Amino acid sequence: MELVDLEKLAKTENIDVINYRMHKTKARIINHSSVSILIDYKQINTYTEEKCLLAEELGHYYHDSYYTVNSSQIDVDRAEYRANKWKCLVCVTKQSLINCFKKGLSNCFEIAEQLQVEPDMVRFAYDYYFVK
Repeated sequence: MELVDLEKLAKTENIDVINYRMHKTKARIINHSSVSILIDYKQINTYTEEKCLLAEELGHYYHDSYYTVNSSQIDVDRAEYRANKWKCLVCVTKQSLINCFKKGLSNCFEIAEQLQVEPDMVRFAYDYYFVK
């Protein structure tokens, strides 16, 4: 899934994506009376980084995986895992991995570059689709 597709998904779900200056993080999802994703675009250096951040925040939305500053570390870790799983599986589909293998790409860094995602996402997706 490309960044434009993720942006359309947010729009379809009536999620505002707002440029907001932050100090400790680059992106955050807020679920109060409505859902908003805050992204500090000044801290983002690449298309891939922006795509991965937006996908992760949408993962929080789709898995209803929110937490607060008062949440336990277990709850935070669980919410982050769910959001990251959604991000990985949406941005690195099984078919996209197979297509990369057919092109002769086998290194996770090559595949990540081809799919414009982070190498960790490729590793997660590979383990999820082919190892488990």
